[in-house]
Amino acid sequence: MSAYLKRGIVVWILGFITFLAALNTLYAIMLEALESPNSAIQLYIISDITKLLLGTREIQAIAYFWTSTILTCAFLGVTAIVANRKAPLDPALVRMFVKLDGNLTANRKTLKDGLQENKKMVETARIDLLEGLDGNKKASEKLLGNTRKEVMDGLEMQGKTIQSVREELLSTIEKSVGNVRKETLAALGKQSGAIQKMERLNKRSAETIEKQLAELADMRTRLERMENEFTPPQPKLTSLHKPEDVRGIGPRLAGELRAMGIKSVSELITTDPATIAEKTRVSREMAKQLQATAQLMMVPGVDENDAELLKEAEVFTIRELAEQDPVQLSGKIREVAKTYVEQGKITESEKPTFEEVLSWVKLAKY
Repeated sequence: MSAYLKRGIVVWILGFITFLAALNTLYAIMLEALESPNSAIQLYIISDITKLLLGTREIQAIAYFWTSTILTCAFLGVTAIVANRKAPLDPALVRMFVKLDGNLTANRKTLKDGLQENKKMVETARIDLLEGLDGNKKASEKLLGNTRKEVMDGLEMQGKTIQSVREELLSTIEKSVGNVRKETLAALGKQSGAIQKMERLNKRSAETIEKQLAELADMRTRLERMENEFTPPQPKLTSLHKPEDVRGIGPRLAGELRAMGIKSVSELITTDPATIAEKTRVSREMAKQLQATAQLMMVPGVDENDAELLKEAEVFTIRELAEQDPVQLSGKIREVAKTYVEQGKITESEKPTFEEVLSWVKLAKY
């Protein structure tokens, strides 16, 4: 029988005796509750023992209570001591622990060797991976370099082509205007000489001379219009202009727009008005009005006053301007301009003509 089994049996016996002693204590408490503490009781089971020890078979209830309590505590202490006493190690268990330690040592060595081998394999794989990544990086850089060079060459060639076409177009326009101007001036010179000669010859032809002079003035006006038609108008704003170039955007608002990343007119137009209203001190409707002014002023020939007149005529974008009927739009602008002149916002000479409105619509389509 093993030492653990023996100790278990002893602990069980002592525990059972402790339990019986505790029951006697409870019995004594009941007797004290039912009778007086000094009442004499006779214990039939241990009456012989009490007679031998005390010379009587009866014992007081209070003495029985304290005796049972002391015995309960004593047996409980002995049970605790026996239960917690360290038992001697079993030789078989010792041999098992020695064998287990040997196995753990062998496994530890095997695991260490395996870890070293795995470490070597991981290091080799890492070196191979780094070499592969380096090769891929060089190939990617080479490919990107070639692609960038091709794109830059294409852009440079395209720029040269555009510049060449622009120079040819400007040269053709200037040549045409110069020829028309020379012919017109030559005709004017001839007519002026003839008029002067006729004036010297006959003063009575004054009315005819005045009429011809008026025709000359009309021809000069037509010449100026022809020059304006051959010279394309330039827009007041381009996509590269700063936000503060738009009417209504001061230095403070321009600073707030730059803080949110809007540094040009193109960025102002393409940003959501709700985002501008959220991050600046202007409302969403005000942001739409500023964007409309910027868009309309990018149409050649449209200045700040013209943009305000177009907005009053319910035209807010380049697309809306391109879709307008010039006749109807000119009528709306004429009514709005009349009110603006009465309010002193613009002068009579600043009212747009039908030709100007027609030009805005045509240029907006391109």
